[in-house]
Amino acid sequence: MMYFNNDIKIHNFKNESDFNSCLTCLLRTDSAQRWTNDLTSKNELFTLGDPTDTGVFRFKLDTRKSIKENFYKQWKQDINHLYFSRVECPRDDIFEWNENMHKEMQKIVKDMMCKHYYPILIIVHNDQPRDSCHFHMVLDYIDPDQ
Repeated sequence: MMYFNNDIKIHNFKNESDFNSCLTCLLRTDSAQRWTNDLTSKNELFTLGDPTDTGVFRFKLDTRKSIKENFYKQWKQDINHLYFSRVECPRDDIFEWNENMHKEMQKIVKDMMCKHYYPILIIVHNDQPRDSCHFHMVLDYIDPDQ
């Protein structure tokens, strides 16, 4: 891969509180959070209904809060099969999301789906001027044997 690390680690949520905290961090819904800044509203949020969906959304704080609360309410009862991952761009010369990164992300998504991890939320973080661009995925594991 040209942009992203191949070593993608998948983590589980410990409980509902952990899931809620993770969403707060991912969606930058706490204006006092150290990661939230003037560039945060430029972060891109992807919701994938299928792997060909290329919808990109950017939201202001009030909208991000609403999305976070609704997403949490919809998925909190499923944390036993929800996971998350941060996919790094180890290149220190890339800070802005670009079209080729999007294509590479789509390949990663397809690979995850082949392993039965289905992204239900993808968020690109490029709001940290001294931190390389990266993205997060919230994944729903669907056991093929059930």
